[in-house]
Amino acid sequence: MQALEGLKVLDLSQFLSGPRCAQLLGDMGADIIKLEPPLWGETMRLMLSPIAGMDRALSNWNRNKRGITLDLRNPKGREIYWDLVDKVDVVVENYAPGMMDKLGLTWEEHQRRNPRLIYCSIMGFGKTGPYKDRVAFDLIAQASGGIMFAQKTPHMTPGVFFGDFVGGAYAAIGILEAILVRQKTGRGQLVDISMQDVMYFHNFRALDSKSAEAIRDYIEETIGEPMDDVITSEERPFPCWYSYPVKDGFVAIVMLTDRQWDDAMTKIMNKPDITTKNPKFANVVERIKSRDEYLPLFKEWFSQRTAAEVEKAMVECKIPCSIVKNLEEVNSDPQLASRDMHLEVEHPRYGAIPTPGIPIKLSETPGKINSASPDLGQHNTEVYKELLGMSEADIEELKKENII
Repeated sequence: MQALEGLKVLDLSQFLSGPRCAQLLGDMGADIIKLEPPLWGETMRLMLSPIAGMDRALSNWNRNKRGITLDLRNPKGREIYWDLVDKVDVVVENYAPGMMDKLGLTWEEHQRRNPRLIYCSIMGFGKTGPYKDRVAFDLIAQASGGIMFAQKTPHMTPGVFFGDFVGGAYAAIGILEAILVRQKTGRGQLVDISMQDVMYFHNFRALDSKSAEAIRDYIEETIGEPMDDVITSEERPFPCWYSYPVKDGFVAIVMLTDRQWDDAMTKIMNKPDITTKNPKFANVVERIKSRDEYLPLFKEWFSQRTAAEVEKAMVECKIPCSIVKNLEEVNSDPQLASRDMHLEVEHPRYGAIPTPGIPIKLSETPGKINSASPDLGQHNTEVYKELLGMSEADIEELKKENII
């Protein structure tokens, strides 16, 4: 048994956010039917096609799905679509604003035809507000949500698609919440996800700054400097929350509590003069104000050691610490391997494809990885027979008409 067995999801989405949402549900047992345009498929599949074999990457966010094709621009295709909507619990889409409406596939019409349906829309700015008609991608979501500024990388392309993947995760949460409500009321609802909303919700610097507006002057007087930049300052970094250069890379360290600080000074770094017994280092506020005195000492100490040496010493003293791992290191990390985060999925053409494991560990109903990303229209016959009772002849006719 899996947590979401019996749940049927029609996944119309493309690129990353919607597919990640549906993948999370599929990993927990939901029946995900990925619907793509015939001939070329969704845009991400099309973008990867010039490099032979690159479509194996699709299994990182489209695994555990059955693949069908359907031309939603064709009136007959839309009739078939509505028949599918009658058979599923959830629809997920992340088309550009207004695209579904142009096709006559509005949320209101979905609700009218299937009152139990949960309709999840993921867009850059959601379905309301002055930006609702703007087209957006992950980069735009991170820029508009303040993440690039908060990360001090306004001039750089983000290296991780937080807007897409975190937005997709919140969409999955919203769908699960709507399912719980439907169990009580019998009715579905719209799950309206704005990637900008999600990025702002994760923007700790912006939220902290806004919540502390009323006492900003007091805070700055207490710590002796503007509050917004204490932890992230490049000119005067906070040594208790910092990534230090070492002989062979970087090591991230957190020493916020008095215990962590004193253990680091006395048991590891041999600096007994700067323990909490000294008033200048008595608590975290004093350590912020006096950091110019010890930051050079710390940098020198770290620079003389390897990442492994520093990590071992800090971990032994229960001080939060990690080597800053590159792509190769994180892809071979023993902790991730021990938690089944380095797995493989079998593809009929490519064989074993590395894929991330399932990050949500349920003790009684764990998730499973059963299949790689489907080829375009791979399950047309299976799904149309099973859900709509079509015959082989019906399906062949739809192929001839380029509807599937």
